[in-house]
Amino acid sequence: MPSRLPRFLPHVLAALGLIAVVATARAWPVEAQGHRVEPGVVVDEVLGVGVLESAREVRVAFEASGRVVGLAVDEGALVAEGELLGTIDASDAARDLAVAESAEGVAAAATGRARAELERARAGASRAATERARADTLAAKGAIHAAEHDAALERDASAQAEVRAMKSALRQAEQSRELAARTRGIRAAQVADGRLTSPLAGLVVARDVEAGQLVTPGMPAFTIVATDAMRVRAWVDEAALGRLAVGQPVRLVFRSEGQRSFEGTVERIGREVDRQTHELLVDVAVEDLPKNFAVGQRADAWIEVGRRAADASVPRGWCGTECAVVDDGGRVAARPVTLGLVGRELVEVLRGLAPGEVILAPGTPVGTRVRVVGAP
Repeated sequence: MPSRLPRFLPHVLAALGLIAVVATARAWPVEAQGHRVEPGVVVDEVLGVGVLESAREVRVAFEASGRVVGLAVDEGALVAEGELLGTIDASDAARDLAVAESAEGVAAAATGRARAELERARAGASRAATERARADTLAAKGAIHAAEHDAALERDASAQAEVRAMKSALRQAEQSRELAARTRGIRAAQVADGRLTSPLAGLVVARDVEAGQLVTPGMPAFTIVATDAMRVRAWVDEAALGRLAVGQPVRLVFRSEGQRSFEGTVERIGREVDRQTHELLVDVAVEDLPKNFAVGQRADAWIEVGRRAADASVPRGWCGTECAVVDDGGRVAARPVTLGLVGRELVEVLRGLAPGEVILAPGTPVGTRVRVVGAP
């Protein structure tokens, strides 16, 4: 029997050493991350994943045929309403406009002359009428010869005919001026058709023409979106439908901006759920945007569906049905707790913990002697 002892001695010593190490470890405090229970605002959020779009998007085109001679903007440019986008060769239309403007000027001058001639004729007719009235009176008294009376009547009739002729000439002159004005307007519109302007203030997201290219009426040249009507169309799980409401604040996180948040508001809640994914669309009005953004880029929409000021709160994930605390002996103990509203970062504690107490990060074995760090 004593001869077997040397064979098992190393194993016995190793076991004793392990027992000693475990005992020492349990007796010697280890560092454990702590957090002090404090009042806090617990925010409950629902996640939706979507893309950035604009509620107003227009495709603009030239209204005349021609060769593109100038492009004032490119993709990515911010433009104002009425700002010039591009021009096509409108030299023929410009020459026709000059001719029409000259013709309108001639017609206007002719109208002025016709109006002056009518006033002269009316003045002559007034004198002739006065002379006829005088001749009628004298003829009734037998004071003038019949020939003189007939001459007065003829002059009055001639003056009235001249007035009628001048009125007809004025009408013709005015009609000619109106025709010239319409022609000038048509020619001006043809020239304007060679200038393409933006119908709204926004962002140029596409340019479909190049300088020197021949275009036809209606051929798309630019696509512009209104930057004052940007929104994120986010897909949200149908389970959150009962907690969604128009006007709820939204925290938008664009993939290009890391964890930086931008503000938004729920604008519209879809009423049709996708049969495959069981998600619905929620439109979020964007209140501010990154300096560099692109239509169609992805965004996470964190919709705030609940907010409560909690008397006691702990970091999310630190507690379940129990929280790890330090007992009077400096060892880890499990404390039953009742949790309330669960937020993105904090969780409300309804029962089991009081403000000022310290809890430990999960994963520290119960019964271990600890020295708490990180909980001032």
